[in-house]
Amino acid sequence: IFRKYFCNHSISFSSSFRCICYSNPFTEAFLGNSEYYCPDGGAVVVGYDGKLLSCDLLRQCSGEHICNPQYGVCCTKIRTCQRPAKTMLNAVTRKPILCQYKLGLMMPCPEGGFCETKTGFCCKSQGVDVTPTPLVLHHSSAKSRPWRGQPCVVREGCEGQAACMCDSRGCQCECPSELGYTIATDGKTCERVRRRLKEKCKTDMECSSAFSECSTGGCRCRKGFQRDGKGGCKPISYHCVNNGQPLDVAGDIVMCSMKASLAKLFFSKKFNRSFHFYPGPGSNYSLSDWTPIEQDDCPDEYYCVPLFDDATRPGSYQGFCCPSPGEMKPVCPVGEPHETSSPPSFGCKDCPLEYYCHRDAIFTEKSICCPKPCISLEDIYHDGQCYPTAFYGDSCHISAQCSPMRNSTDEYSENSPLDCVKGVCACRTGYSHINGECKRMMCTVGFRGEPSVDRNNQLIVCARSGDCSQGQICDPNTHVCCKGNNRCPKGYVETGEFCENDNCDRPGALCFRAKSGKTKLCCAVEK
Repeated sequence: IFRKYFCNHSISFSSSFRCICYSNPFTEAFLGNSEYYCPDGGAVVVGYDGKLLSCDLLRQCSGEHICNPQYGVCCTKIRTCQRPAKTMLNAVTRKPILCQYKLGLMMPCPEGGFCETKTGFCCKSQGVDVTPTPLVLHHSSAKSRPWRGQPCVVREGCEGQAACMCDSRGCQCECPSELGYTIATDGKTCERVRRRLKEKCKTDMECSSAFSECSTGGCRCRKGFQRDGKGGCKPISYHCVNNGQPLDVAGDIVMCSMKASLAKLFFSKKFNRSFHFYPGPGSNYSLSDWTPIEQDDCPDEYYCVPLFDDATRPGSYQGFCCPSPGEMKPVCPVGEPHETSSPPSFGCKDCPLEYYCHRDAIFTEKSICCPKPCISLEDIYHDGQCYPTAFYGDSCHISAQCSPMRNSTDEYSENSPLDCVKGVCACRTGYSHINGECKRMMCTVGFRGEPSVDRNNQLIVCARSGDCSQGQICDPNTHVCCKGNNRCPKGYVETGEFCENDNCDRPGALCFRAKSGKTKLCCAVEK
């Protein structure tokens, strides 16, 4: 019995050719199980030639289609976030932001968002008070995923930044070279390969300089860019709409900053020249809702053309100032547009991942496909270089790389960003790393003041006072050990409140008189 096989999608990496091929029955199985692969009423996308359209971190779905990061297939629509959380969209492409591909390495989401591991998309809580989870110690007894070279299950993923790759012989954890990873020195984990200009490379992902690519076996500046003398690539020229000249002082281009919220307004497909934008029921925003400082910092008669995220100013874009143009003809701010985005229609229908869809903020509705400074979703742009996002304890070059695993707020602690200290992401002096973020906590019970720390200067996390040393009490508000003795009866712990009219604010707390003295304390049952 002979079966006809169709090559669904081809990707070229390192001069090699890869195909994703399915037999007819397999394709029919996909089409018959659209709800499984595209939950929430979507359908898998099939091309004109009857082939399934696939996607990955290097290739997006065309048009309005959305990539399902768990299976690598394009869907007409898909469930992205659990209600009432809202989907986080790219301010330029207006597509959902991916944070995890095939249950592999989880990438950080923009500020205020979190990665929904059930779907692989970035989500943001809207109008819901999120109660921080209790601070508990994570023991090594938790089940771990396989390492590089070990058999794996695609849905479970791999440890050490490896990816679960399958062939006819089965599935095994390997380093995805097409994403710029190679085997680390320990042999069981993967690490990103970072190559400077003129160094040998195999894929674009390896090149660390912004606006660079792997060409003829080495990292070189892309077309429209040149070496800046500092190991990076700089634009040969800056372009404004209608052949306008960007603002410069003494020959230097004037850079500007723009709020990401305003950029989202400008780049929205619902935006029009009257500057009215309706993001949802009950909302009515216009350009006048932003003060001049919030709009951008260009002088009058100029406006800011955003290029990339400003790593030093979260929630902002960095760009340059252009004059108000007349003719409506789109141009790339820097570099050359992709060959598929040409006049007269331009557009971004076939814009690859190493490019982004640029739409001028004010004077044109036509979009154009322009080169990104950094290709990898894990990288941040800073001063002409692409740096991988790093977390606590990871190696780093600059503080802008260091990102907290979470960013919560409460009344008992003060948060601080991570700093790059001696090449490692660490907390600032006076702050301790706990539950994925740097905190300076204050005790609400005992002698008050700062909590106890261990010999590594880390806070001692506790669930009850029995987890702390003698002469210490477990603070029920912060779940860290504090100096002092528990003055409540056995089985109860101080809440930090004093009784007023024999009443306590904390639910379930009771008023007791201290063993010594006349002080009345609020005590809660210690679980």
